[in-house]
Amino acid sequence: MDQRLLESLFSDDQGLASLPSYYDELDEESQSLFNLVLEEMEKISPLEADIIELHLKGISQSLLGKIFGFTQPNIHYRLNRATERLKMMVQIEDFDEEELTERLGTVFRNEKDLKVMVYIYLWSSQSKVAKLIGESQGKVRYRFMKGLKVLEEIGELSDIYKSLKLVGENISLLRGAHKTEEMKSMIAKVIL
Repeated sequence: MDQRLLESLFSDDQGLASLPSYYDELDEESQSLFNLVLEEMEKISPLEADIIELHLKGISQSLLGKIFGFTQPNIHYRLNRATERLKMMVQIEDFDEEELTERLGTVFRNEKDLKVMVYIYLWSSQSKVAKLIGESQGKVRYRFMKGLKVLEEIGELSDIYKSLKLVGENISLLRGAHKTEEMKSMIAKVIL
C-alpha cells in the first residue's frame, strides 16, 4: 500500500477520530432507524455491508475506494446497488428453509416444484437453483412463475407469496445476497 495513503489514514487530522460520531448527532428515532439498518445489513454481502457502514459514518467514496482497492465510481455503484438490495431485503419477510418447505409442501406435491420455490427464496438465483435440482434455468423460471400463480390464490400463504413475488421481481438485484462463501474469497482477494 502507498506510504502516503497509510500516513494519511492514520494521521490525527484525517483519521476517524476527527469525524463526527453518528451516535452524537442522531436523535433517538434516527438512531433506532440506523440500528435497524445495521441489523438488516447482515442480509447482504459483508463487503457491501462494510462499504455502507463506513459511508454512513462519513467516509468519502474516494477514500473507500482506496481502502477496498476500487475506483470511486465503482464504490458509488456498489453503494447504490447495496442500498437498493437492502431496501428490498427489508421488505422480504424472513423464513427459514424448514418453515418454507413445511408450509409450501401443503400446496406443492411435486418435489421439484417445491424445491424451486424454496430455493429461489433462499438463493435468489435461477442458475444456482437449476444446478441444485438438475434442471435448466428456463425450466426453473417456468416452475417458479407457475408456482407464484398458484400461491396468489391461497390466502393462508399470502406472506410467502408476497416475499416470493418480491424476490421474483428483483431476482437480478437480490442475486448474490446470500453468497457468503463466494464473498469471503472475494474479500480475501481484496485484502491480500
